[in-house]
This record gives sequence, structure tokens and C-alpha cells, in this order.
Amino acid sequence: MGRSGRVFAISIAMISLVGLCFTTVLQSSRFSFVSAASPSLSFVGEEYANGTITKTNSWCSIWYDWVDAFGTQVINYAIYDDFSRTPIENLLGQHLQLEDGSDVFVASGLGAFEVYRDLNGDAIPQADFTYGEMEILYYMFMNMSDTYSVIPIQKVMEDGIPHYKWGFTYVNAYAYLLNPVTPRQGLGAGLIFDHITFTYDFSVTGNISNLKANFDIGGIVSNKVLDAVTMRFIEPEQQLSLDGLSLALLYTTATYASKPYSTSVNGNPYNSTTAGTAVVTADIAGIEVGAQKAYNFVFGGNYTVLRGESNETHPANFETYQAKAEAAPLTSLPFRIYEPPVRQISSFRDELELAGLFGGSWPEFNMNYDTSALTYRICFPIWDGMPIQHDPVYVGYIYNTDEIPEIPVVIAIPFLAVAIVLMLILVKKHRQSFTKTI
Repeated sequence: MGRSGRVFAISIAMISLVGLCFTTVLQSSRFSFVSAASPSLSFVGEEYANGTITKTNSWCSIWYDWVDAFGTQVINYAIYDDFSRTPIENLLGQHLQLEDGSDVFVASGLGAFEVYRDLNGDAIPQADFTYGEMEILYYMFMNMSDTYSVIPIQKVMEDGIPHYKWGFTYVNAYAYLLNPVTPRQGLGAGLIFDHITFTYDFSVTGNISNLKANFDIGGIVSNKVLDAVTMRFIEPEQQLSLDGLSLALLYTTATYASKPYSTSVNGNPYNSTTAGTAVVTADIAGIEVGAQKAYNFVFGGNYTVLRGESNETHPANFETYQAKAEAAPLTSLPFRIYEPPVRQISSFRDELELAGLFGGSWPEFNMNYDTSALTYRICFPIWDGMPIQHDPVYVGYIYNTDEIPEIPVVIAIPFLAVAIVLMLILVKKHRQSFTKTI
């Protein structure tokens, strides 16, 4: 083949490459859109949005944050009220489609706070309510907050990767400590936390999505001993010592998939509803749909305890410790307090129309402790009632294990323009060579 022929062949190859890349971008699941939803879910179809859902016959509203990017959708709900105290209730969920076309929706919600004394030094709370043996001293019932503030969702670029960030803060959060075995007896306390803040950071790199859920609990601004029988503060006002006590956050999950799914902890099969009484320290928990890995919860990492108040002469001390996690069997839950429904999640049932959010056919949403295949605790062995910051609480990964990482549109379009210019230069040279030959 002559020089002009080779140039012409290169031009054709370049055209084919450009066409292939452009077709890949357009057909990519990153640019798919779910079906239209009901008016209350008007944000469906938007790349990202936040706003208010007004609940019918309710004095509360729902603040939502929504992301639809790279073929997956994330939804975050939080209850709020502008005229009275705001309930402390929120939910986080993510929908994805796997390589084989399977759909899966994973929801996770903070169901309770627990105060424990780590007697055996393993950093996690041992609890077996079947026999009444446990290290959990108090169930911390988070009730209301004086007010709230929001961090509206925003899209920011970090190292060329889009990140979607948002948050929600409960200001002056009220909590009550109750005995988990005999909640109507014994000594408890009423606490007010300066704030409780949840912030989120969602991004996608290649075929893995990262959803970081960060947790920040403020200092205690009020601590009063409570008689749990009369539910009145003991006079004269006393404080309950929290020295030497640890804090655990109890989460429950709900998974809905178009194929049978299974859950695991540290690579071994695990199901909270059938696990018996064994407490398992967790480094990673996973969800598989069929034989395909769909979702992972990555535990551990460091957390910070802020000890002392910061002022000009005595700066606060930041202490760093290792967070722990445990897979929680049903036998470790006091159902006389919790009951099967997750109280802080049940308020969102009407707003979780999965078919309206993600299209397709889905069962009715149900997030109960006794039906959750994966219930877990995030544990802070050193707490002492001090402010805690944990970043992240967990990282969720989505796996499309066989998928070739797709070219983002911000990269594909410049590449397309360069390729076309290069193609035109080659064609021009080919014509000039052809003219000289004639």
C-alpha cells in the first residue's frame, strides 16, 4: 500500500474510533434516565437536586437530596419542621443496575444510639437479650431537636472527578438514656447535644461508586439525672457520669433486588435474622445479587474525640482512636424498646415508591429490624460523653466487575474534537499528496 493509501486508511480508522467512542458515551448507563415519577417525586430525572416534600396530614415535611449520575441514583431523606421541634429521623438509599441487568436498591438508616461499658476490652458491645447478659447500659432515645440547618447539595470537581456533597444538622438534639432491659425502671438521664450532623460525599471512579456518610456528634450542653419510672428529673438537679463509657450507633439495612440476594461479613455468609447469638467483629460487609457482588460496607478507620473546651488559654485536645464495627444478630436487640419497625425510618415509607423513583416493578418498602439481613453497629470504644467526629462512618462501593470504565462526557467531548481535527488534517494531507501525484 502506498503512502497516500496508508494515510487514507489511518483516516478511516480514526473515523471508526471516534464513532465508537461517541457511541459508547451515548449508550452508556451513565446517561440513562429513570421513568417519570409522581408529583411528590418531581426531582426524578434531574442530575442532582434538593428541596422539600410536603407530607399530607402531617405537621412535618421531608428534606430530600437526590443524585442521578453515572447510571446510579442516591436518595437521602430527613424530617424537619419549621414551627416546632424537628424529629431526628433520616434515611439513605442507593439504586444501581448490575452488569447482568439486575436491579438492586440498598437503604441504610441509623436506628438507635447505645451507651455501653466495654468490660472485656474487645471494643464492641456484647449483648444477648435472650438471657439478659450484656454490656449495653443505656439505650439513648434521640427525640427532637430545637432546630435544623441544611447544606444544600452541590457538585464540585476534585482531581477531575465530580463529587456531590450535602448535609443535614440537628441543632440542640434531645436524648434520653433508658435501661435497655427494664426501660421503665432504674436510673437514666436527659441529655442535650449541641448538634448532630450528617454529611455525605458521593462520587464515581471507573465502575465503582463511593458513598461516604460522615458523622459528627457535638458536645453535651445539658445532662440531668432522670427517674425513668416517673420520667421526671431528680431534684436537686444531678448529672450522670459518662466517664469510661462507650458509644455505639445501631444501623439497619433493607435490600431489594430483581434476583435473590445474600449478605456476608468479612467474606463469610452472614444474616442477622439467622445468626443466633454470635457477635461478629466486622471489617467489611457485602451484598451479592445472584453470584455478582453488588454493594460493600467498609468499616473501621479512625475517629476523633474532642476533649475539653477550646479557648484562648486552653485549646481543646483532639484524640484519635480506631473505630470498630460488629454485625448485630437479632438476639442483641431489645425489642421491648425497638419493636420490629425502625422508628426513625418508618416516616419515609410513603416517599419510597421504588417504582416511581427507579422504574420497574418492586415490592413494598419494609425496613424492620426482624427482616433486615444486615444489622450492624458502628462503635466508638472511647467516648466519655465527648464530641465525636468520624469520617467516614462507612464507604459504600458498587461493583460492575466486568465493565470497562466508561469515558466521562467531560473527557469524551474534548477527545472527540481533537480526533476530528486530526482526521481533517490527515484527509487534507492525503488530498495534497493525491494532487501532487496527478
